[in-house]
Amino acid sequence: MSLNAVVFDMDGTLLDSSATVPAAYAAAIYDLSGRRCSDEEVIAAYSAGHTAALIGTFIGRSATDADVECWLGHLESRLALTIIYPGVLDMITELRKQGLAIGVFTGATRRAAELQLRHANLAELVDALVGSDEIGAVKPAPDGIHLVCDRLGVHPRDVAYVGDAQNDLRCARAAGALPVAAAWGHLYEPDDDFHVIVPTPHEMHLVLAARELGPPLSTTPKATDPDC
Repeated sequence: MSLNAVVFDMDGTLLDSSATVPAAYAAAIYDLSGRRCSDEEVIAAYSAGHTAALIGTFIGRSATDADVECWLGHLESRLALTIIYPGVLDMITELRKQGLAIGVFTGATRRAAELQLRHANLAELVDALVGSDEIGAVKPAPDGIHLVCDRLGVHPRDVAYVGDAQNDLRCARAAGALPVAAAWGHLYEPDDDFHVIVPTPHEMHLVLAARELGPPLSTTPKATDPDC
């Protein structure tokens, strides 16, 4: 079975936003509640879900649309700190040349994702985008992958989902997609179940080989590199 599309997580996979996103959250939380929190505290709360849910865990109440706008303002003012990982642009260009559709499913809101992808000159290379505010359940639930696959017109079993965090890999498995760990990402953390590890964007072609040559995902042994 061959791949029809590659879907990427955004923060920590396509973009190094480690100096942007946590600081924007911290600034917004301070504006909204007077509470000071560190980047590490914000990162530890990523599992809370979409932007409003994360903000709400710090400010002690449900976050409003205005609160999210506050966060977006702080994000936009820090976009210069977001950088594209070396090799990502070449990787996506090559995948598209090979006839693969490109999707992004991110834990960020759609507007935040659009801001960052445009900043990185990647927006026009993405065929479908799904943000966490467009789905019912966030990672590791499969909702986001299912929706981006619907928008791409492909089946999840014919898709690789690439991300740097364990929840990305779990999300891929839940959706029936090929789980791919972006080992270059700033939150890279493999787990013990089957996945393909790609050390750098330049080696993404190994994912194609793994899908073409490997046995079905349900029977594939645990692996720590693409050749297992």
